[in-house]
Amino acid sequence: MSLIDAHQHFWSLATPGHTWPTASEAAIYRDFGPHDLRTAGAGVALDGTVLVHSQPTDRDTDWILALASRTPLVRAVVGWVDLLQPDAPARIASLARHPKLRGLRPMLQAIADPDWLLQDALTPAFEAMQAAGLRLDALVQPRHLPMLARFAARWPDLPIVLDHAAKPAAAQMALDPWRDDIAALGGLGLFCKLSGLRTEQATGAPATALMP
Repeated sequence: MSLIDAHQHFWSLATPGHTWPTASEAAIYRDFGPHDLRTAGAGVALDGTVLVHSQPTDRDTDWILALASRTPLVRAVVGWVDLLQPDAPARIASLARHPKLRGLRPMLQAIADPDWLLQDALTPAFEAMQAAGLRLDALVQPRHLPMLARFAARWPDLPIVLDHAAKPAAAQMALDPWRDDIAALGGLGLFCKLSGLRTEQATGAPATALMP
């Protein structure tokens, strides 16, 4: 069985437009690139990774695609496009020519309007994603899940990958209505990444607390 890390990042603190990680996240506030990935994966029978953008910029997406081209361990890339821009469909079509691009991820968790994804102005971008065979990575929080169910029903042919299980309030163990909302999404054929759940827990909480 192949072992794939479905969600990892590269970043360079000196890159213009860099916003994450910040100095307050001291444990990861340093550059992280292919060498660090190989070091972190030493001793693990890792067959590949999915490299996800860390900054909501075209520059970051171009940079990680270039890194992916010369990093065999990176099997796929999830990038970023400003989906509201008039040239978004052309940008999507251009990026999709890269053999490792598999999806795009708008930074929904940072957008105040939980229904942002439903606006008609995004239709050309989603049509371009479908035409290119791309997936939508949904970086969301529990407040977005009812909207995401409506979005999935509206776009049944656009595969959706839920990042970090929608970041439930695991530190407070306040898991309702998240439980019911995420179960409803399962019936709509969405995929779900569990990566990142541990960072939502309280400091020192055991991983077993996340068990169903």
